[in-house]
Amino acid sequence: MEWTIGELAERAAAALPPTAQLNGRVRDMPNERLIRWYATIGLLDPPSARRGRVAMYGRRHLLQLIAVKRRQADGRTIAEIQAELAGATDQTLESIARVPEPPAEK
Repeated sequence: MEWTIGELAERAAAALPPTAQLNGRVRDMPNERLIRWYATIGLLDPPSARRGRVAMYGRRHLLQLIAVKRRQADGRTIAEIQAELAGATDQTLESIARVPEPPAEK
């Protein structure tokens, strides 16, 4: 399953409330600009594919994004999150992000 950056932001925002609002410093719900910045600083993997000029993102990106936001809500700094999540396995990201599996497509 692949999503555009806008669709990735929507899925992450839907999975987060109200967690991302727990810490007064963490107000940014994921948006396209934030996702691009996270990719630039290495918190998110590069897009998994491109369709023309449109970057595509997968479940691992969603897990990374939500894991970062959950750690921020816990009061961790970006540097601490980068150190913890650098090279994290999908299993580690799953345990931090706690995103339910998507329903099977029919």
